[in-house]
Amino acid sequence: MTLNELYNGMRAALDGTANAATIDLLTTETARYASTVGWAEGVIDKDGRIVEAFDKLRLDALTRFEQTRDPNLASLHDALAKLVLAVSTHDEDIDPSPDNDDHDT
Repeated sequence: MTLNELYNGMRAALDGTANAATIDLLTTETARYASTVGWAEGVIDKDGRIVEAFDKLRLDALTRFEQTRDPNLASLHDALAKLVLAVSTHDEDIDPSPDNDDHDT
């Protein structure tokens, strides 16, 4: 599954009524992406669009979980949070922003 397919699948699942198997597949794929981020040799999300899009999905999953209390949505939310953090951390390590006090000058 490509990143675009993952995003589109999540968007469709969160906008509609996804079954547990679909949400489980999306959660697994999200976790797989999060676990492979560290292998990227360069910046993944130069413009911040990937992080922004998947963080919005994370917030949508949280909203849906709060409405339904579906534990599958909680798992999806957590996987999305890990993906967003992994990409953000990786990119900051590769190309620190000037306002980051944690990098060497």
